[in-house]
Amino acid sequence: MYQISPQDNLFLHMESSNTPMHVGLLCIYDQKTAKTGQVRFKEIIRTFKARLHKLTPLRLRTVKVPFNLDYPYWIEDPDFDIEYHLRHISLPKPGDWR
Repeated sequence: MYQISPQDNLFLHMESSNTPMHVGLLCIYDQKTAKTGQVRFKEIIRTFKARLHKLTPLRLRTVKVPFNLDYPYWIEDPDFDIEYHLRHISLPKPGDWR
């Protein structure tokens, strides 16, 4: 457990439904480059799970100090679920690279 930096605290206070402060990521996998000829979403999840011990910031959540007397703290989230954070979405037909 460690305390949130003033900069991170500022981002938390600035966030609202009109000004989201989170980040997204889009990954496009080329099936031709996979060793087996296919990239399966379960393999991607397995790869992330195998590396989670090196990705500490992804496993943290904030905890407020009583009465908000100080900046919140980062703690390891015991209920962290990588499958909630990684989503597989395919383009609807006739989806292609254009």
